[in-house]
Amino acid sequence: MRKGDRRDLIAGLVVLMTIMVAHAVMETARDTLFLTRLPATALPRAYLAIAVLAIVELEVHERVLRRVRDRRVLLAASLIFGSLITLGFWALLGALGPWAPFGFYVWTGLLITVVLVEFWLLLDDAVTVTQAKRMFPAVAAGGVAGAMLGSALAEGVLRLADPDALVALGAAILAIAAGAAFSWKVGVHEAEEPTTEPRPSLRSALRDSYLSRVLCWVLLGTIALTVVDFVFKSTVAQSIPSERLGPFFARFYLGLNTVALVVQVVGAGWLLRGLGAHRSSALLPTLILGGALGLIAGPVLPFAVALKAVDGSLRHTLYRSSVELLFLPLGSRRRQHAKAMVEVFGHRGGQAVASVLIIGAVALGLSAAELGFGLLILVAGWLAAIFSTRRRYVEEFRLRLRQAEEIVETVDEQLVVDEMFVDEQLQQSLQHIVRILQRRAFMDGGTWSPHDVEQLRMSLGEEERATLERVFWLMGLRHPEEDFALVWRGLRSDNPRLRAASVEVLEAALAGRLRDAVLALVDESEPPSRRAQIAAAALGMRE
Repeated sequence: MRKGDRRDLIAGLVVLMTIMVAHAVMETARDTLFLTRLPATALPRAYLAIAVLAIVELEVHERVLRRVRDRRVLLAASLIFGSLITLGFWALLGALGPWAPFGFYVWTGLLITVVLVEFWLLLDDAVTVTQAKRMFPAVAAGGVAGAMLGSALAEGVLRLADPDALVALGAAILAIAAGAAFSWKVGVHEAEEPTTEPRPSLRSALRDSYLSRVLCWVLLGTIALTVVDFVFKSTVAQSIPSERLGPFFARFYLGLNTVALVVQVVGAGWLLRGLGAHRSSALLPTLILGGALGLIAGPVLPFAVALKAVDGSLRHTLYRSSVELLFLPLGSRRRQHAKAMVEVFGHRGGQAVASVLIIGAVALGLSAAELGFGLLILVAGWLAAIFSTRRRYVEEFRLRLRQAEEIVETVDEQLVVDEMFVDEQLQQSLQHIVRILQRRAFMDGGTWSPHDVEQLRMSLGEEERATLERVFWLMGLRHPEEDFALVWRGLRSDNPRLRAASVEVLEAALAGRLRDAVLALVDESEPPSRRAQIAAAALGMRE
């Protein structure tokens, strides 16, 4: 982590951790109360209720977002309101009969939906895409650690009390999370430049080649994972006595969240940086595909548990971080609307579609093995949707740069250049920048007078910028399909989001050693010695 990342990283980690502690406690309570007092066949009706109510709730929530500039206040208010409603359920669990576990199940789904939307919007406005690739895996790890702590806490409480006590405990932790929301340094979202973009709706999203792909991705993934959840819970309810369900869920979620934390800390950040959002996110559906084949061919209970284990280990860690990166090419206002739209029509719409499909499957008496065939079809579409967004993702960054820059001159003539000559000049220019950085590093470590240091620093800085500009001009000649002049202006901009968008385009447009060298040379957050070392290694220069 860079020095400038630490405040937002710690704040995001603490807030998400506290929220997920409360959610894990409430999740153990809701599953235990529901499956001990109601049949598992009532689950799809609960899914459907969550989906329908969430669509209404998120529409109201989006209207509120426009009126509240400080999103810390909004997040804290939602958590306090959630704490009070949860406390009300705890007080009325005995009086409401079977409606209590059903209503509490629906309520927890609604609450976590709104709270996580607010949290990720707050984090998105605080960081750039480059920071996000470094920070999102670590922040998500805090959420997984919170879920693990919540599961351990729930398991301990169930040794001493009944599941009703977990409801009151969850309400108390939500109140604590409300206070943690103010640990952010900046809560007021950025002012967006004037735009004529229409507010995304379902119709406009379906016409938008990028948002339509993201929507399809999320929709198919949600349907598949809802089917996984139903297969798991219905199989467990049939196989485990009701009096043992509470301890089973507490221990299962504890083990699940422990594995998820290991995955997040050890592999998520590395996978995101090395493979990118799309190939990293494909890991979850690929493993679900294997579990679906197991449902068809093998004993149901082990593969149902394995499917849920894969879901719980990756959905809120690597997969969630990958999906969040999809929104970063969009401007703040468009991102806000697009997230709400994808949440409504992707997550909740997918949950509603899955609920109807499961209700139909239950009515037809389909077995878990037969549901496995349906999962195979869903996962195939899910994987296709993931990989269809890659090219458009990079195009959105290019569009962001073009919208932020006015291109005064256009080049009408096609330059015919000698590719070997351009490559040679490009290599020489990159090596020259490395030598400049090495001289800067030597100068910083030497015993020079302050006046000499300042003069040398200014001279070397001007030479470095001029040579870098030549590098981008040469890359433009070598790759005329890419507007490297625009990328260069983005890198020199005072706007951190434009600089981050330019880096993202470089990562997509270049390849191999050239990409590694250029990215190291433009990374001004690193000291000159480190930049020179990385670039020299990429270019094959001898010390």
